Amino acid sequence: MPTDPERLKKYLVSETADTRWVSDKLVTLLSGEAIIPPFSAAAIKLGQITRDENCQMEEVGEVISMDPGLASDVIRVASSVGFAARRIASIDQAMMLIGLGELRRIAFAMGVMKNFEHLKSQVDWSAFWLHSIMVARLTERVAAAYRPPGGSEYLAGLLHDCGKLVLEHYFPEDFDRIIIRATERACGHVLVEKEFIGVSHAQIGAAICECLQAHLEVIRAVWYHHEPFDQTLEGQPDNSKFLAACVSVADALANYKQLNIFGARIMDYEQPFDQLPEWKFLGQYQMTYGLELDLDLELEKAKEDLKAFGMGAD
Repeated sequence: MPTDPERLKKYLVSETADTRWVSDKLVTLLSGEAIIPPFSAAAIKLGQITRDENCQMEEVGEVISMDPGLASDVIRVASSVGFAARRIASIDQAMMLIGLGELRRIAFAMGVMKNFEHLKSQVDWSAFWLHSIMVARLTERVAAAYRPPGGSEYLAGLLHDCGKLVLEHYFPEDFDRIIIRATERACGHVLVEKEFIGVSHAQIGAAICECLQAHLEVIRAVWYHHEPFDQTLEGQPDNSKFLAACVSVADALANYKQLNIFGARIMDYEQPFDQLPEWKFLGQYQMTYGLELDLDLELEKAKEDLKAFGMGAD
């Protein structure tokens, strides 16, 4: 059923009065039933149960099997090179061969991509999805240094830039202007978005996550992934922004590999990663498990994932 417009307005507050028509149009579009359909009942349930670290593989198999379309997509991808690389006949077999973590990633990725495939555009979005998958993988890796992963990490990384899909599809001229101006100024998309249309892709993304009925932690991570620093309670870490900080770090790491849409963010490649504000912000949390990353390897795995998901990659 359509999303209540009042639930969307809190995400889409415009910076200026003369751009409020953009926010109004977005609320009208996103509250319509056909624009961003909610995740299937199986995908929503999967997100709920996998946040429990005691979740059993059998439970995951039963939930995915609730949705025949999702189940067939998962089996097809799990059978591909990069995952099991052999014919798989059932969800149970997929879990045995590739494990719960990989199965969860496939299910979330296929659920997200299916929900946005109707937003056709003139832009080659394979680079967009490669960036999104890379950030999803890195968000999961970064968060796992602090806590056991539960699915929200990968999903938040995958959805962090989803607002750009709606922005490009329904405001194509503004989207082109944003890319050009952000590239000229070397200031990133967010500042130009707020100047031109009054809202950012992060705000639009949070509203989209509301339409998808994503978990609140995922919504907040998408909403604040460009500004987790401004959301900390004085005197103690604000744990509600932990995932936003992880997405922010992952996004910066992906940009170090020059993996993004033009002008999204201009990096100082001479700056050590541990000097980035995103990484310093995460320093307020207790790292329990340690973190080792090979960005080249993560990029190759993201490319393999993208091909397996049927999106292709150069």
